[in-house]
Amino acid sequence: MANAINDSLQKTLNGLNVDSRLSTWLWLFLKSQAPHANLGELGSPGMRDRMADLIQNTQLNAELIEAQSALFLLPEKDLEWITNNKRQNLFISRKLIEKTGYQPTLPPTNLTGRALTIAMVDIWAIEKNHKSWIINQVKFEWEQHSSSDQIFKWFDASDIEQRLETAWEITKRKFPLLTSQQNTPKEKDEFIILLETQLITTSDKILLMEFIKKRWSQNKYRAKLTGKKQYNFILSDKTINRLDRLADKYDLKRTEVLEILIQMEEEKGIYISERKALTKLT
Repeated sequence: MANAINDSLQKTLNGLNVDSRLSTWLWLFLKSQAPHANLGELGSPGMRDRMADLIQNTQLNAELIEAQSALFLLPEKDLEWITNNKRQNLFISRKLIEKTGYQPTLPPTNLTGRALTIAMVDIWAIEKNHKSWIINQVKFEWEQHSSSDQIFKWFDASDIEQRLETAWEITKRKFPLLTSQQNTPKEKDEFIILLETQLITTSDKILLMEFIKKRWSQNKYRAKLTGKKQYNFILSDKTINRLDRLADKYDLKRTEVLEILIQMEEEKGIYISERKALTKLT
């Protein structure tokens, strides 16, 4: 737990530790109870003093504030699993709406990430034990949900931008409605968030990633073929066996053996001329 600031607000609420989390909840609570009160923006200079003044001079007294915080704020340990991960915070918000119909009020624009998620949980006015049960259920579901993240481990490479472009190309074809009016994701989590809809199952994601990897391999193969053409030759079994032995001996592909031999013959001009000379003699 963060240390409280020893100011007028802390002295007014001396029964509480008015740290960042509690002051955020308090700002939201006071705004809901006294919407016309001049508290300033959340986190603005003088905000804590203005909240202290409101508590000291209205019916929103310290006893009421302490009672309300005891009723609705969960222990810090119950929320330690919540991080600044954007996916996780979106997941939690969505699950709370799905399970309870809870629609949090529009938050201040400077409240984001983990702080926003926790503030929305804190200001949610339901009985604490029931709130704790729901939050633990959401935690379990997040752990189950994120356990499939290994599906997307393929993106963890230095060329992630190119991989995401390939992924986007395939995803637009497979899920045109989902990707309509969306830009190419710049981060792995952006791509995963897009797929986190009830319409796309884990099996769908696995299959999609297989298509993406296949296209990636095809693109890489085609890039390697730049400046190359395919030729079909008929070789004797004896020549094929010789080619295979050379490939095995030097741990090369057949095409690599042929390219080396042709290049060296072009540069040195030894074997073909020698062979032709021997042929003439016979």
